[in-house]
Amino acid sequence: MVQDILDQEFYTKQFVARNKEDEIFNGTGKYSDILDIQQGYEVDWEDNRTLKRDTRLVYYCVPVPGRNTWTRPSSRDVVMTTSPDVMTTSRDVTTQNNVVEVSCGKKRGAEDPDEMDTDEDESKKVKSGENVETSQKEEDSSSFQGLNMVLPTDSGVCCIPLIYTQDTSPFKINDVIEITGILERLEIDTSSVEMDEEESARFPPSSIVPRVHCLDVKLRSHINPLLSCDPVDFQEKEVTEVLSAALSVRSELVAMLRKCTAGDPIAAEYLLLHLLSHVYGRRDEVMTLGKFAVNMTKCPPKETKFVECLSTLFSSISEKSFVFPLTITNFNISTMLPKKDYKANRLRSGLLQLPKGMQIILDETVLEPGQLKPNGVENLKCLGNLISWQKLAYDFGFSYNIEFECDAKVLILGEGKSLLPSDMVVPLKPMEDNTDYQQIISEIHSNEDMLNRFRKYLTVLRHIQYDEVSDELQKKIEQDFVAERKSNPKDVTGDTLHRSLVIARLYALSRGHTQLEEEDWNSAKSLERDRLSRIASS
Repeated sequence: MVQDILDQEFYTKQFVARNKEDEIFNGTGKYSDILDIQQGYEVDWEDNRTLKRDTRLVYYCVPVPGRNTWTRPSSRDVVMTTSPDVMTTSRDVTTQNNVVEVSCGKKRGAEDPDEMDTDEDESKKVKSGENVETSQKEEDSSSFQGLNMVLPTDSGVCCIPLIYTQDTSPFKINDVIEITGILERLEIDTSSVEMDEEESARFPPSSIVPRVHCLDVKLRSHINPLLSCDPVDFQEKEVTEVLSAALSVRSELVAMLRKCTAGDPIAAEYLLLHLLSHVYGRRDEVMTLGKFAVNMTKCPPKETKFVECLSTLFSSISEKSFVFPLTITNFNISTMLPKKDYKANRLRSGLLQLPKGMQIILDETVLEPGQLKPNGVENLKCLGNLISWQKLAYDFGFSYNIEFECDAKVLILGEGKSLLPSDMVVPLKPMEDNTDYQQIISEIHSNEDMLNRFRKYLTVLRHIQYDEVSDELQKKIEQDFVAERKSNPKDVTGDTLHRSLVIARLYALSRGHTQLEEEDWNSAKSLERDRLSRIASS
C-alpha cells in the first residue's frame, strides 16, 4: 500500500564516459541508484550535450494493512522478512486474528533504539547454527528508525518504489499496487556518513527497506489470489461460476453466519449484506452511497468468545480486516490519524490509514467505565467521521488538514447501542442456548473448500457491475414509499428510502442479480420490517 508520496528525485538518464584513449562508453542511470561506469572511464559532468537528467517518482510502500493470512504467498515464496521488533513501535500489542490491542506498557521497538536491556542485547547475538547474515539484518532492523507500519499486527517488507513516468503522480496515498521491478540491494556502509532524519527516511538500509526500480506498476482493487488481478479483467468463467452458484453459496454463508450468531436469522442476513457493501459513489460532497456500518447490540459478553468467533470467520473470508477493542486505554493512547512529520519530511502512519475494502470490527464488549482524555475524544471523533462520511482529515500541522476518502466496512459489536454512529442497529436475538463458539471456530478452520467459495463469492459480487433500477420497478418503489410515508409520516423520511435502496441493492447482489428485481425489493422490505419490529419490541 502507498503509505506516503516522497519528493521526486533527479537521476542521470544518459551519460557518455571516455577513457584516456578517447574511447566512448554510453550508459544510463535508469533502473539503478549507482552509475555503472567501466574502470578507466570518466564522465564529463559539465557536458550538457551528452549528459541528460530526468526525474523519477518516489513512493513509500508498506505491506497491505490487515492483510489476512489466506491472501498471502506461501512461506516458500517469501524471500525477505523483518525482525519482530520492527513490527511494533513504542506500543505493546497482542495480535491474534488481526486484533489490535494497545496497552500502556512500553516495548522497545523501532522508534525506541536506546531502550534496550541486556536480555534483548543478548538475543541479538549470533547463536550456534544461526545464519550470520540474518542476525546482522535483525540488528539493522532494530536500529532503523521506524518502518511506519500502519497496524501493529502488520508484518512483511516495506519498500521504496521508484517509478519512471511522465505522469505527475499515477497513484494516491492508500492505493494498493502490484510492483514488478529491479530490486536494489546495495549494501553501502553509511555509518561514517552523517544523515539527517529526512535523508534517513529516504535512504534506509536496503536490507530493511529496499528500493525497487519499477518496470511495471498496477493498481489493485482486490488481493484475492483465487481470482484474476483486476475486476475489469475478471475471466468470464469466473464471473459465470460465481453468479450461477450465488444462491447456493449465499445459503451456505448465511447458515455459517447463523451459527456465529447463535441461530439468529436476521442478524445473519444483515452481516451478509455488510460483507458485500462498499462505497460506490458520492454526491454533493455530503452523501456517501453504499456504506453500510452495522451496530450489533445485545452481544454476549467477551467470555463467550462470540467476538472471537465472528472475527475468525471475517478474517477467513475477507481480504483485509482487523479487530479494535474499544477500551478506554486504547482510545486514550492510540494514534488514529496519520500526521505529517516535517523534520523527517514524511507522513507518520495512524491506525486509520487504510486501503479501500478494509473490514473493521470495533469490539465494545470489552468497554468499561473510565474517562476519555483529549486524545481519546479526538480518536472517537475520527472513528465517527470515518463511519458517517467515509472521510478522514489527515493532520498536516499548522491547522492544515487534508481530507482523504475511505471505503471501510465498520461492524460495531456491543451490549448496548454504541456512542459511535451507524447505518443499521441490529439487536442480536439468539435462537440457540449454550452455543459452543470454540467448536464453530474449529469448524471454520477445517473447511478450506467452503471458505474458498465464500472468498470468490464476496470478491466478485463486491466488484461486479450493477445496473440501474428499471423504470417499471422505480415507479413501484416510489409508490411503496409514498404509501409508507402516508401511514407513518413521522418515521418515514428520505433517509428511510435511501437506506431501503441500499439494502435492496445488496440483497439483489447477494443473490447474484446485477439488477434489482421486484422479488429482491419485496424481500429487502420484509427484512427491514423484521429488524424495525425487533428494535421496537426490545
